[in-house]
Amino acid sequence: MLSRTVKTRHGTSLGESSGSMISRWLARRSVIPGSARFSSSPLLLMRWWVSGSVGAAIRGWLSCRSLGRIFFVLLLLASVPVVTAGQPPSFAEAYLGALIEGTEDARHRLPAITRAAEAAAERLLAGGELYMASTRYDFTSEGRARAGGLMLLRQYDSAVNLRVQDVVVVGWSGTSPAKDLALLKRVRASGALTIGMGPTGDGALPQQVDLHLESALALSPVVRKPFGGESYPVISLQNLAVQWAWTGELAAALTRGGYMPVMYQSVLVPGARDRNSRYPGRRFHEKDKIPIVPPGQLGRSYLQALGNCFQQLKQYDSDSIAAVARACVKARRSGHQIYTFLIQHFPYHQLGAPGDPVFMEKIERSGGEIPDPEHVKKSLQRGDVFFFVGYFRRPDVAFRLAKDVGAVSVEVISGTDEPQPDPVPDYVIRPHWPYQDALVSVPNYDIRILPSSGILQAAVYWSVVGSIAVEEGAESSQ
Repeated sequence: MLSRTVKTRHGTSLGESSGSMISRWLARRSVIPGSARFSSSPLLLMRWWVSGSVGAAIRGWLSCRSLGRIFFVLLLLASVPVVTAGQPPSFAEAYLGALIEGTEDARHRLPAITRAAEAAAERLLAGGELYMASTRYDFTSEGRARAGGLMLLRQYDSAVNLRVQDVVVVGWSGTSPAKDLALLKRVRASGALTIGMGPTGDGALPQQVDLHLESALALSPVVRKPFGGESYPVISLQNLAVQWAWTGELAAALTRGGYMPVMYQSVLVPGARDRNSRYPGRRFHEKDKIPIVPPGQLGRSYLQALGNCFQQLKQYDSDSIAAVARACVKARRSGHQIYTFLIQHFPYHQLGAPGDPVFMEKIERSGGEIPDPEHVKKSLQRGDVFFFVGYFRRPDVAFRLAKDVGAVSVEVISGTDEPQPDPVPDYVIRPHWPYQDALVSVPNYDIRILPSSGILQAAVYWSVVGSIAVEEGAESSQ
């Protein structure tokens, strides 16, 4: 039987034939050697079997469709992780489990989210402006100029003269209650509609808003201990989940008023800059282009999709996260450094955020998702770890510099449909957001809306940091 060689986006050469669907699926479910993911599992053995020297004969046998489908089902079953009864979850599994619970909690609160969105839509349709405010810049940076986000959203500061028809979304995570209270009192005094997103705490902050969308969760000591008891690494991401669900419900409420707000497409997607530039200063698209979207639909779709991303990260990459943490611990134990590149918006602000033990040093960017090569060259030494949290593309220049000096490289990107350039990193964590980032489709709209990458990038960062803390704590107790 004839076959040809293709290269997957993971850089693995496989035979393209009647068994190609299986081979491609196997490639997507595996990671780079060294990451310890499925390193001794039946799945990896079967992958070698399909793509190795025995594969030619097997692929001929698989040309029978019915047998091929049976074999494919067996492979799916082989990919299910085996959990020993009574085995405690890893830190990454516990942390990601808390985020999954957060999306479920937010779905239960969806009626309140929808009501707050409808109240905001009424003001915006009457000519009001929409602002976002927080004492922490990370919250506002995630909402503004964001893939799948609102073009009409502005950042609030003390120089803004708010009007009664305006809307201000204020986020807090319980880390600076005195500053948060002062901000809320200033916004509330303007008469603008104030929507708060954050934990209830002692109740003082919710009393200063017109509508409160709670983002508190009952976190176990297992999740909080590695962060010194701080809840920010979870609550801050829950705030973002609520914020984007609310944004979806706001867009839906505006369609019920006859308008669709203009949304950004990710500028790192080819053609997106041209697409976005067609709407300079536009708040809404032309009327009647988008059908009426019913209450709850977009917010529910977003929270369900985000929860699925967390679930996939937990199921398929918890072992990779643990392997990266062990590599970081090994480097630190030997006197080496961990350097990280965190892409813009929310992830950029996580290094040194409340609860962060600050195991890493930051590598700055030269533009987009490209680390500054001079900073990389000056910083990395043999035995160091370079932890890259990006968007779609592999930083081949930075990884080549890391390889040349003998540093360990870690990649966290979603990838594209195109092959990534060499060199291949030592470790890979797949964050499981889709290419183009946004999760939710709106009927008749040209792009998907409501992004996931910032939340998932930060989730990977905190999963690794917490796992390092747990690993080092376990070593010190021995």
